[in-house]
Amino acid sequence: MTIENGTSLKGKFRLPEGNPGSSFPVGSKPRHRFPVVGDMFYPGDRAEIEAQFRAWGLERLSGGNAAAIIAPHSAWGISGRLIADAFSAAGGRNSITRVFILGPVHQGIEEGIFLSDSDFFETPLGPLPVDREMGNELASCSTLFEINDIPHLREHSIEVLLPFIKYCFPHASIVPILMGSIRPPLVSALARALEIAAAPVMEKSLCVVSCNIAMNSNEDLARTQAEECVRLLLEKETSAFSAGVAEGRISTCGGGLAASLLESGLVAKKEAQLVSKHLISAKGEEGKTVYYGALAYT
Repeated sequence: MTIENGTSLKGKFRLPEGNPGSSFPVGSKPRHRFPVVGDMFYPGDRAEIEAQFRAWGLERLSGGNAAAIIAPHSAWGISGRLIADAFSAAGGRNSITRVFILGPVHQGIEEGIFLSDSDFFETPLGPLPVDREMGNELASCSTLFEINDIPHLREHSIEVLLPFIKYCFPHASIVPILMGSIRPPLVSALARALEIAAAPVMEKSLCVVSCNIAMNSNEDLARTQAEECVRLLLEKETSAFSAGVAEGRISTCGGGLAASLLESGLVAKKEAQLVSKHLISAKGEEGKTVYYGALAYT
């Protein structure tokens, strides 16, 4: 495993004026969740996105057969190629009709597991329908789930991956899941729900975890944590990984979701692989060193 230095990502992303999610149609009209970081974290133009995908070697309905992938959620200028590597690892699964996409909450102090009440998540490549029936099934598994669009409206961890889903699996629906906090009860509740609701439909589903590998103010410690994080994910050391995340010894952005994936058993019999050629490091907020990578379970 090699590590490369990347570009510095300075400051928080800028939200557009107004609230793009505050004027949902009423009554029976469908609800839409609109992009908030398009033209900031990734291009907002269809032609530019498709040209970028081709430059990264991403081909529609072509690639590997991964059941689950872990991809980063920074700006495409830093980690876009890694995201493309992750989706290429699953792109050969032409039968995928549903994508479970799991991301961490960055803004606010929400604690819980949040499912969306929207009918569509918009992307520059077109809308992605939300599988609300599956969302309801997941929600029935634990009182820690909440159907609440508010955390989704301004969160980028899922949004930056949506164009890849629309491009690679144009006819798939999505099940967007956000987690606020990495408390073990939340991790276990999501794992149990995935085991109950997702496992029976995985033949035609893909699980995507939005997760940055490591982040720390100390550059050497960030590198050490990144290497340990990848090792535990590749070896599927579920207990050690979950404990490391809960205790802060592994500082990841999305680590609780990766722990849920391992605990769910969805990848227990799958072969893990680091599909990105390198881990990439970049300076993030508050001067922290952030490491990014892409993994797949096939």
